[in-house]
Amino acid sequence: MSNKQFKSQASSSRAVSTTSSATFGTSGIGGFAALQPFGRASASPLSYVYEPPDLSTISEPSVVVAFKNLQKKDSITKAKALEELQSYVASEKAKNKRVEDPTLQAWILLYPRTSIDSSRRVRQLAHSFHGEVSLSCGKRIARQMPKVIGAWLVGLQDNDKIVARAAEEAFQKVFPTKSKQDAVWQIYQQILINYCKRVILEEGVTTLSDERTTSLDVAEAKYARVVGAALYTVANALERLPLSELRHHVELYKSFAQTESVWKLASNSDSFVRKAVYGLVCSLLKKRDLDIIDYTMISMNVLQEALHIDQTGSAYDYSKMLTELSQACRDVWTEYYTGSAWRSAQKRLCQFLSKGSQGGPPDFWKQISRLLELLPSQIIHSTGSEIDMKSRSADQSPKFLVLDAIHDGINRREEYQGNHDEAWRTYLNAVNLLLPSFSSPGQRQRFMELYVAHLMNQYLKPAEKGERWAVSGPNREDIFKDAISLILQSCSDLFRRNWQELSDAFIQDLQLSLPEQSKDYTRSQDSGVHAAKRWYTLQASLIKNSVPEHIQATFEETTAAEIKSAAELLKSRNGKPYSAAASLELALRLVPKSTIQVVTTKDLLLYFMRSDVPKLLLSPSSPYLIGMLSTFEGESDVRQLWTDSINTLMNAPDSIIKFQALRSLISSPWLGNLGLSDDMISAVKRSLQHALHGNESCWLVVAAALANPCLPEGLTDNILASLTDSLSIESEVATGLHGLEIAIQQNEQGMRRFSTSPKGPTLLSRLLFLAESPMLDISQEARKIGAKVRQANSSSGNSGISQSSRIDIIKNGLETADSASLSIASLESEAIELLRHAAEDEAQMVAEALLPDETQWTTALKPFFQHHPDPALAITNPLGGILQIITQESGLREHQAIPVPRDANGYSPALRMAWYVTALCASTDIFDVVTKNRRASTYYGLALFVQLATDQLSVSQLPGLWKNSETEDDTKLINFIADNQSMIAKWSRGSSTTDMAFVEETWKRLLASTTGISPLAYYHGRAYTALKSEQEETSGITFTNENYLTTAQESSDPITAAVTLCSLSDPKAVLYTCNRLIADLTGLTFTESPAICLREVVLLNVAIRRLQDFDRLEELPQPRLVSFVKHIITQIQDGMLSLSIITELFKTLSEILQPIKDIYGSFWEGIMTCVIDGCSRITREKVSDISFTHATLRLYDTIKRLVTTYDENEDLTDSWSQSKLVADESLIELMQSQTGVSDEANQPRRIVNELLERLLTKPYPMSCNAMEALYPVLAFESAALQHAAYQMLHKYIPENQEGLSIEAALTKTFEAKLPEELLSLILTVPQYDEPLTLDWKHPLPLLLNGYLLSWILVFDHWSNASQKLQNDYVTSIREGTYLNSFLSFAFDYLISSRAKPVDGSRYDPEHYSPDSNDQPERNTSALVIHIYFLCLKNLPTLSKTWWRDACPRQLQRPVEAWTEKYISPTVIAVELAIVTAWLPTQDTTDASLTVKVSSRAHELTASYPLDEQYMSIRIVLPPTYPFASVVVESIQRVGIDEKKWRSWLLTTAGVINFSGTSGAIIEGLVAWRKNVTGALRGQSECAICYSVKFVSWELLVPVVQE
Repeated sequence: MSNKQFKSQASSSRAVSTTSSATFGTSGIGGFAALQPFGRASASPLSYVYEPPDLSTISEPSVVVAFKNLQKKDSITKAKALEELQSYVASEKAKNKRVEDPTLQAWILLYPRTSIDSSRRVRQLAHSFHGEVSLSCGKRIARQMPKVIGAWLVGLQDNDKIVARAAEEAFQKVFPTKSKQDAVWQIYQQILINYCKRVILEEGVTTLSDERTTSLDVAEAKYARVVGAALYTVANALERLPLSELRHHVELYKSFAQTESVWKLASNSDSFVRKAVYGLVCSLLKKRDLDIIDYTMISMNVLQEALHIDQTGSAYDYSKMLTELSQACRDVWTEYYTGSAWRSAQKRLCQFLSKGSQGGPPDFWKQISRLLELLPSQIIHSTGSEIDMKSRSADQSPKFLVLDAIHDGINRREEYQGNHDEAWRTYLNAVNLLLPSFSSPGQRQRFMELYVAHLMNQYLKPAEKGERWAVSGPNREDIFKDAISLILQSCSDLFRRNWQELSDAFIQDLQLSLPEQSKDYTRSQDSGVHAAKRWYTLQASLIKNSVPEHIQATFEETTAAEIKSAAELLKSRNGKPYSAAASLELALRLVPKSTIQVVTTKDLLLYFMRSDVPKLLLSPSSPYLIGMLSTFEGESDVRQLWTDSINTLMNAPDSIIKFQALRSLISSPWLGNLGLSDDMISAVKRSLQHALHGNESCWLVVAAALANPCLPEGLTDNILASLTDSLSIESEVATGLHGLEIAIQQNEQGMRRFSTSPKGPTLLSRLLFLAESPMLDISQEARKIGAKVRQANSSSGNSGISQSSRIDIIKNGLETADSASLSIASLESEAIELLRHAAEDEAQMVAEALLPDETQWTTALKPFFQHHPDPALAITNPLGGILQIITQESGLREHQAIPVPRDANGYSPALRMAWYVTALCASTDIFDVVTKNRRASTYYGLALFVQLATDQLSVSQLPGLWKNSETEDDTKLINFIADNQSMIAKWSRGSSTTDMAFVEETWKRLLASTTGISPLAYYHGRAYTALKSEQEETSGITFTNENYLTTAQESSDPITAAVTLCSLSDPKAVLYTCNRLIADLTGLTFTESPAICLREVVLLNVAIRRLQDFDRLEELPQPRLVSFVKHIITQIQDGMLSLSIITELFKTLSEILQPIKDIYGSFWEGIMTCVIDGCSRITREKVSDISFTHATLRLYDTIKRLVTTYDENEDLTDSWSQSKLVADESLIELMQSQTGVSDEANQPRRIVNELLERLLTKPYPMSCNAMEALYPVLAFESAALQHAAYQMLHKYIPENQEGLSIEAALTKTFEAKLPEELLSLILTVPQYDEPLTLDWKHPLPLLLNGYLLSWILVFDHWSNASQKLQNDYVTSIREGTYLNSFLSFAFDYLISSRAKPVDGSRYDPEHYSPDSNDQPERNTSALVIHIYFLCLKNLPTLSKTWWRDACPRQLQRPVEAWTEKYISPTVIAVELAIVTAWLPTQDTTDASLTVKVSSRAHELTASYPLDEQYMSIRIVLPPTYPFASVVVESIQRVGIDEKKWRSWLLTTAGVINFSGTSGAIIEGLVAWRKNVTGALRGQSECAICYSVKFVSWELLVPVVQE
C-alpha cells in the first residue's frame, strides 16, 4: 500500500457521505445499519469512524509513533506497531515500571476496534498485548474493564483458533484461576449481553469496514466473524453461568432471546453465523426453565426460513439443533409453525433432507435418524399427491416424501461416500417407522417393493455407481443384509418370490460365464466367485437367525438347483468355469443345513465327487474341488476319493495348475490321516526347486507344506535345509531369502526347531554373511530374516542351545576362512550381543568361549612359522642378526607365499582372530571377566601376531597374514596393528600384582620357547624382547640381572642368548659381555670356525646395541678395539668369508669406529678398501642380500660422518680423500644396478635406497663423469633413487650447457639434441588406475613422478644455453608428441577430472622443489603447474599449437581462462625480465636503441633516434600470452615510407610470435634494429633543409625521404 494513501483519520462528513452512498449491500441484517448522527456513530466502540485518542500526554515518543501507526489502514503496519508496543511494555516491566495512564487510555480506546481487525495477526497481537497491559496496570485496569470486557470475551469466540487461543491465554494470564474467571462472567454479564446485542442490532458491514479501502468480501467476512462471535459469547454465558445467576438478569436475556433480528441470522449466508445461532438455540433449550424462548419466532426463522437454504458448513450443527428442539418442543413443527401450504414443514424438511449431509460428518445422519423418531407422525407419514387418494385401492401404497428426500440426499453427487453407511441405516430406520402404519398386507408388500426390494436385488448384482439404488460404502454388505432381513420379517411372500428370482439369476450367471479363450475369462470367473460368496454368505447369516420352515424349504430347493446346475456345468466344460466349483465349495462350507444335511442334495454331491472330481483336478477348478473334499471328513467313500485324487496329481506333468492343486491338497488337514507318499514328498521338493529358480507359483506348494501342522516334521526340516543351502548359491540367494520369510510366516515353530538343530548355526551364519552384502535389498532382507530367526530362537525356551549355536558360529568364523566367512565386525557384534544377554552366573563361561584358547592361537599361527622369514627384515629389528644364523642352519624353505585359507578380503584366520580379539576387548570388559589362563593365551597370541604383522607391513610382496590389498585397506591394517600394540602395552603395564601374573607367565613361556634355531624360536624371542622393552619403559620392572647374564653366557642357543642380552639392565654386565666377546673374536680365525664366528659376532652386535642404549660405548678399551678392527680387516681381505659374516662384521665396524676415531693407523685405508670392495661386489656379483648392502652403506656413512665431524685424524682424512672418487662411482654403479626392483612395499629396501640417496646427494659428487647414465634411474620404482638421480642431474645439466654453448659457437656444424634416454622417459604418460583426484592419502605413483621430474630435467637444458642450443632443443621436442601428451594429461588433472579446477593462486609456477610440500596433492599440483609454466616459457609456439589444434574444443576456453588467470602473468613477467636483463649486456658503443619496459602494462617501447626525432614501436603482450599473439604497434615513423614501415612491424611481430623458445622479444627487437640501421645506411641530413637524403653510390641526385 502506498504511504501517501489515507494519511488522516476519516472525518465526520466523509463518514456520513460514505454511509449514504455505500455499495456494500442493502440495509438490515448483513447490510447497512440504520443511518445515525455522527456523534452516535462515533460512540460505537467497533465502528471504523471514531475520534482518535489523545496522544499528547504520552511521554515516550516511540509509543506515540506506535499508536499512530496502529490507526493506519495497512495490516502490516498495525502488526509492527503492536509488536513495538509489546516491546515497550516488556522493557517497562524489566525496569519495574508500569504503563502510564495516557498510554492505557489510548489503548482502551483502540483495543475493541483492533481486536476485530481483518488481519489475523493483528487480532492475535491485540489480544496478547491487552493481556500484557492488563498485567502491567494491575488494579488500574478494573476501572477500564467495562469498556473492553465485551471485546475481550467476544475475542474468545473468534473463528480463528490462533486468535481465540491468544485471547484465552491473555484472559487466563490476567485471571489465572477458574473462580476469578467465573467472577468476571458474573460481574460483567449485563455489560457483555448489551455489548453483544448492540453488535447484532446496530453494527453492519459498512460500520465495521471502510468501503474505500476494504473489498466487499473482506468486509462481509469481518462482519460475520464479529456477529458470530457475539452470538457464541451469549451462548457461552448461558452455558457457563448458573441458573440462579441468570435469573437476576432474566429480562435482559428475555429481551435478547425475543429479538427477531437475532433469529433472522439463522439463514445468514455465513456458516459461522448460522452455527452460532444454532448453538444459541441449544443453549436456550438447556435453560428453558427461564421461560424466555419464543417458539413461534424460532419456528418461523430457524425452521421455516432456514430448512430450505444451503447449510454447507453448518448441516451437522443444524441437524443436532433440530433434534434437541424437537425433543424439547415437538409443536414447533405443527402448532408454532406458521408457514403456508407451499412452505409447509414437511416440504421444508424434505428440501433439507434431499440435500444430504452437505459436507457434514456421518453423525449428521445419526441426528436425522433421531429427528425422524421425534417428529410428529403427520410430518413423516404425510404422502405426496402422485396417487389420488380417492382412486387409491387397498393394494396401492402412497409415495412417501420423506423417504424419497432421504434417498435423494444419499444419491447426491456431493454426498461423501464415507457417510453412505449411516445414511442407508437412517433410510431403513425411516422404513421401520412407516411399516406400522400399513394395516393391509398388500399395501405393505407394495411399499416394500417400492422402497426396499430393490436393495435385495442389488445384493447379488450391485448396480454401477451413480444409479439410484446403488449402495456404496465400506459396510454395504451389512446394509444389504439389513434390508433383506427387513423384507423377510415384514413380507415373507415377497422374500420367497425375490429369492427364487435371484437364485435363477445366479444360475444363469454361472452358465453364461465366459470361456477360457476369452480375454476377460479371469474377470468373469472371479466375478462369479464373488457373487457366490455373497449369495451363500447371505443365506448363512439368514439361517443363523432362525428362519421359518417355509423359508428354509425355499433355501433347500434353490440350493439343490444351484448345485445341480454347477455340477453339470463343470462336467460339460471340463472344470474351466471355476466359479461353478467355487459355488459348490461355498455352498458346502457356508450352508451345510441346505446341502449336506439334505439327503438328496448330499447324494448328488457325492455322486459328482466320485465320478467327476478326480478328472477335474488339473483344471482351474482344482482348489475349490479339493476344498469340497475337505468338507466331507468322516465319510467312508471320501478316503478312497482322496487317494485317487493324489494319484491323479502325482501322475500329471508339472504345471502351474498342478502346483495350485497340490497347494490346496497339501493344505488340507486330511493329509495327517492319509499320510504323505514318496511321490508327494518329491513333488514338494520339486516345487521348492522350481521356486528357488524363480517360479513364483511354486511357493504356494511350499508355503502350504510348511503351514500344515499335520505333515511330518522331517518334511519341514528338509525344506529349511534346502533353503539354507540356497543361500550359498549366488543365483538363488534372493529366492532363498524369500523362502525363509515364507517359512517364518507359515511355521514359526518349525523354524525355531530347525534353528536349534545342528544345521541351525549354518543358517544363522549365512544370514549374517548376507547381511553385509553390498546389494542393499539382499542385506536388508537378510537382516530382517536374521532378526526373526533370532527372535524365534530366543523364544524357544532352550536358550542354552541358542547360545551354544551362536558361539559355534563365532568359533567357526575364527578358525576357518573362505569367501563365505563372516566379517570380523559381524563376529564382534554377535559376541557383544551374547555378552550383553548372558546371565550373571554364565558370564565367565560365555566370555571364556568367546575368546580363542591356546590351541586355536597355535593352530592359526603355525603356518607362518614353517617358512623362513625374509632376510631383509634383519635391518629392522634388534634381533635381525639371528636371521643370518637361521638362514645357514635351519634348512627351511625360502620365503614364499604361505598357503593358508583366506576370507573374501584376503585375511587369514590368524589375522581375523587377532582383529576380533582386539576389537572385542576394546569395546567390552571381557578381558577382565575371563580366567588368568585365558588372559595369558590371549596375551601370548597377540604378542606373536604383532611381530608377524609388523614383518608383513615391512615386506609385503608376498601374502602372509593378509593378501596385498589396496592402499585404503593398508591404512586400516596399520591402524589396527597400532591399536593391537597399544592394547598389549596396556596389559603389560598392569594395575596390580594379580593383573601382572598372566604377563609374567607369558614372558617366561616366550623365553622358554626361544631354544633351537627356527623361525618359531626367533619370533618368540622377538615377542619377548618387545614386551620386555615396553614393560621396562613404562614401569621399570625387570628380572634379576644375574639370571640374565648367566643365561646369556651359558646358553648354547644363540636366540636365547641374544634375547637375554637385549634384556640386560646392568650396564656393567653388558660392558663385560662386550669385552669378552671382542676378546674371543680377536683371537679367532673366522675361516676355520665360521659358525662360531657368526654366532659370536651376532651376539656382539646385540650387546653393542644394548650398550649404546646406556650410552656407555665409549668405555670399551681403545687398544682392544683397534686390535679387533685390524683383525676384522685382515679376515675380510682374505676373501674367504661368507656374506653373512661380512655383513655382521660391517655392522660391528659401524658401531665401534666412533670410540677410536682419534687413533692413527693404516687400518683406516683398509676399512675404505673393504667398503669399496663391498659396493663393487654388490654390482659385480649382483648380490641381492639387502642386509649386506645396508651394512656396507652404513659403514660408508659412518666413515663419512667421522670425516665431516672430526678432521684431526690425518690418516682418516687422507684415506677418505684418496678413496672418495672411486667410492662415489661405486655408489652410482650401485644405484644403477637397482633397476626393476621396487621398494614401495619393502621397507628394508626403502631404508637402503634412502641411505644411498643421502650418501649421493649430500654433498653432491662433483667428480662424476657418467651423469647421463642416471636418466634410466628416473624410471625406477623407488622414490629415493628417483630423487637422488633428479637432484644430481638437476645440478649437472645446467652446468654442462655453458660448455656446449661455447662448442656450438666454435663449430658451425654442431647440432645439439636432447638425450635419447631422457626423451624416452617423456614419450608417453604412464597409465594410472584411478583419477588422481580421488585419493591423496598416499604419494604420487612412482612412474608418474619420474615422468614429471623428467620434464623438469628436459627444461634444465634451457638454463645457461645459447639461443642456438635452445632452438635445437625445441626441434627435438617438435619431432615427437611429447608436449601434446603432457599438456593433455596436465589439463585432465587440473581441470577435466575435477568439479572445480585447481586453484593456481596457491602455487608459485616459476619455482618448484621436490621437498617443499609434504601433502601429495599439493606437491603434485605444484609440479604439474611448474612444468606447464616451463612449457609456456620455453616452448610458447608448440604450446600454442597444441591449444589451437589438439586441445578438445570444449576444453579450449577453460584452458585459456585458467592460463590467463594463473600462468600468463608470470610468463609475461619472466619475458619482460629477460629483456630487462639483456639491455645492459648490449654494446655500449651502440646506444642508439632505447627500450623502456612497463611490467604493469605488459608492454615495452623501443625507440631509435633519427635527427631530433625518434622512430618508436610498442610491443604489447596480451593477457593470454602465449596463446594470443604479441602485438607490435607503431608509435612514430620517421624517414621511412609507410609500406616499408608496416613491413618492418609485421616482420618484428613474426619473429616474436613464431620463435620457438623464450627470449623471442629480444629477437624481435634485434630484427627491428637491423631493419632500421640497414635502411638508414647511406642516408644523411641535408645541410640546407636538414632533410634526410639518400646518397646513391651511382652518383644520382639525392632523393628526399618522407
